[in-house]
Amino acid sequence: MLTDEQLKKIISANESLQVQLADVNTILALREQEIEILQAELDDTTALRSKLTGQLGEIESIQHALDKKQQAARGAEEREIELHQELSGMAGLNKDYNELMQDYAYLQSQYKDVLAQLSVLNERNSNLQLIAGRIGELESKLENITQERDNLKGRISILETQKLMKEL
Repeated sequence: MLTDEQLKKIISANESLQVQLADVNTILALREQEIEILQAELDDTTALRSKLTGQLGEIESIQHALDKKQQAARGAEEREIELHQELSGMAGLNKDYNELMQDYAYLQSQYKDVLAQLSVLNERNSNLQLIAGRIGELESKLENITQERDNLKGRISILETQKLMKEL
């Protein structure tokens, strides 16, 4: 039979293990919440990346159209030199050119905004990768603690069995 002191030690060890288990469960719950938050951020990031990809495609298409319009404007300027008598046509072409330059400035601004958003997105992805690494570490630690707890439970069970065998 176990002495009171041995019983107290086993009870104390059991209470300590229960506290550790509660701590591990709390950490696990927190990590699960972090994973949910990270998943939501990842979903937002993916949606933003998709949006940015679409906008980049639009910008490239507009850039291509702008290049064509700039080439057309250059051709119009060459015709202007050849056809001085068509001054009214030249005024229209100058107006178009100014609008194209405004469009170009606007597109350049949008392009810079998209690049800034892409930079933010890349930084978020880096942060998510760091957090995912940290979560992996914590999960590994949790697994080690759980395994250690299970080993201690096994030892307690063996000790209890040995005690019972001695008592019999």
